[in-house]
Amino acid sequence: MYVLERLRRAVRELLEFVRGVDRALLEESVSALEGEYLELEYAFLIAVLGPLVGVRTITPLLSLELLDTLKGELRVLASRAFRGEDVLGDLMSALGGEW
Repeated sequence: MYVLERLRRAVRELLEFVRGVDRALLEESVSALEGEYLELEYAFLIAVLGPLVGVRTITPLLSLELLDTLKGELRVLASRAFRGEDVLGDLMSALGGEW
């Protein structure tokens, strides 16, 4: 009886360990996907807003057509400009440049 109880406890601990590893892998995967999403979002912002500030990535006409997809980001930029913050400086520092 004692051996059976120890075996049950060992199996229970092994299952908890496997669940913990599974949970850790899931959280690590989610954080990696979030990082990839941010990088793709930054690349899209550079591609769309770049021609408007002189960085040649795509044609300015295509950039203007894609501006509709950036409504949320443009609202943030407009609110910062309204409050008197340096919008272009923030944008360039977010893109990795110096202003």
